[in-house]
Amino acid sequence: MTDLYLFQTSDSLLQQISLSFIDSGGRQPEGSFILTTGLLVLAATLCYLLWRRMGGGAALNRQSGSTVLPKEISAILDQAMLLRSRMDMSFHPISTSRQTISCSLFELSQSGITLEMPLGVNPSNDWIGKRMVCFFRIPRENKAPYFYTFVSTVTGAWQKGDIHYLVLAIPPKVELGQKRKHLRLEIPPRDIKDFRIWPATEDGTFHFESDPGNWPAPLAVYTREDQDGLRVLDLSGGGIKLSVDPKHYTGLDDFVVRHPVLFMRLELEPVDNMNFPPYLMAARLRTKAQDQDHGTLMLGYEFVECCAAAEVETIDWVKIEPDRGIDELVTWVFKRHLELYREREIV
Repeated sequence: MTDLYLFQTSDSLLQQISLSFIDSGGRQPEGSFILTTGLLVLAATLCYLLWRRMGGGAALNRQSGSTVLPKEISAILDQAMLLRSRMDMSFHPISTSRQTISCSLFELSQSGITLEMPLGVNPSNDWIGKRMVCFFRIPRENKAPYFYTFVSTVTGAWQKGDIHYLVLAIPPKVELGQKRKHLRLEIPPRDIKDFRIWPATEDGTFHFESDPGNWPAPLAVYTREDQDGLRVLDLSGGGIKLSVDPKHYTGLDDFVVRHPVLFMRLELEPVDNMNFPPYLMAARLRTKAQDQDHGTLMLGYEFVECCAAAEVETIDWVKIEPDRGIDELVTWVFKRHLELYREREIV
């Protein structure tokens, strides 16, 4: 009732102002028309501000950028728990940690958020007191999802069986934050046991050749001793970045244009008692840049299908969800990242 009265009062006031600027002949001078228009805009703005002050649009305010209201933060986290949203976590600031770990929301309480770690990730008491930045999304039916981010402090870590859990304090603020892509690890050359690539052809169904016996000889093979032709610059659960020297591969630019998809075989050294099995991946070219200093071509690829290599005659390709990546590789990268952290005395 109050809102309706305010709007009715505003309309009446505007009518009186408008009439007062009309001359006795029923004509409205040009200057008066401009002034009346300005007053209309001003009045509409004042009405909108008053509406917002009285609580109008409260349901939308939570999505406008950020919220510090405990009830709204609780509602967002409750919805994420209900929808089993994945929580991507990284040491804060991101520029220092550069890697994320994908966790599951295990429990919410007034005292904190409990996250379930992937198998093989074992947080210690050294993590307590560290600040973490977390990203998650709230899906919506037939609409684009909302992406959220917050920063919180580790308050505890515990274990049940082989599964480890991390407890974060309830964040003081939750913000809208675009979904992050997989952050990459600058992988030391010694970590790569084997890496080789083949040219790939694809038909309209986007299915790849499943019989390795029909594959040609590798286009390139990475070796630790000789990295002049092919180097792995960085690696993530969702892709890889390569540096290729055109001097070693005649017609490289033309080849890249004609073959946007490559087959790859990747085998990594064990990390923290975790063996990474050889993986076969189909990868699509996403970025291409010239390194002016070294004259090499830097190529960024996104993994689109994969299969754990096995001694079988045919390969069953599995489509990779872009937001998820290859689970085993995500875990390997994060564990290796922690090892490098310890070596640099960051953690």
